[in-house]
Amino acid sequence: MRAVFLVLLLGNAAFFAWANYLRTAVSAQEHIRQVEITPEKIRLVGAPLSISAATASKKIAAGVKGAACLEWGVFIGAEAARGDAAMAELGLPAAQVRRVVADLDGHWVMIPPLKTRGEVERVAERLKGYGVTDYSIVPDPPQRRNAISLGIFRTEEAAQNLLAGLQKRGVTEATIEVREAFFRRVAFYVREPTDATVAKLSALKAANPGTDLKAVSCAAG
Repeated sequence: MRAVFLVLLLGNAAFFAWANYLRTAVSAQEHIRQVEITPEKIRLVGAPLSISAATASKKIAAGVKGAACLEWGVFIGAEAARGDAAMAELGLPAAQVRRVVADLDGHWVMIPPLKTRGEVERVAERLKGYGVTDYSIVPDPPQRRNAISLGIFRTEEAAQNLLAGLQKRGVTEATIEVREAFFRRVAFYVREPTDATVAKLSALKAANPGTDLKAVSCAAG
C-alpha cells in the first residue's frame, strides 16, 4: 500500500511540474484549434449581432423624419398580400393608413396564336432546338388560344431585352403585345407618422428588398 501511495505522489508531482514549467504555452486560438472536432458547429457565445439592418433602418428613418405623409411600396400582383400582412402587424389606426391601388400595363413577349395544335407542337420543338425552354402554351381565351407565351414584364425595356435575345437565337416570329391593366400596383400611405411609426416603417422597408419608403404629399395617390 505504501508503494502505491509513493507512485501516486510522484505522478502528481511530475504532472504539476509539466503543467507549470515544462509545457509550451499556446494562444487561445491555438487551443481552440487543438480541441475543436467539428469547427462548423462552434458558436461564439456573446458575439455581437449584425447591426447592418438596424443601421439601414436608421438611415431610412433619418431621410423621411418629419414628413407629412410616407409612401411605402410598391407591391405588384401577388406581392400585395405581403404588404397587407406587414401593415396589419403595425396596428396603425385605419384613418391614418390609405391603401392605393392602380393598374399597370404589361408587356407580353409572345408568338401570336397558331391555327392548329400541330403547328404549336412544331414551333415548340423548334424553340427547344434554339435552347428556349421557358415558355407556355395559352389554352384560352379564344382570341389568344394557341399563342406561345415567352414572358410578361412591367416595363417595355425588359420585354425588348428578352425579344432581342430570342431573335439572336433565331426566334424571329416572337413579338410584344401590350396588355392593358395587367398588373395591379399597391402602395400604402401613412399620414402624419410619429417617430415610432417612421422607425417601424423604416424597418419594414429594410426587411423587404425592392420596396421604397419616401416622403410624399398627403394628396398623393
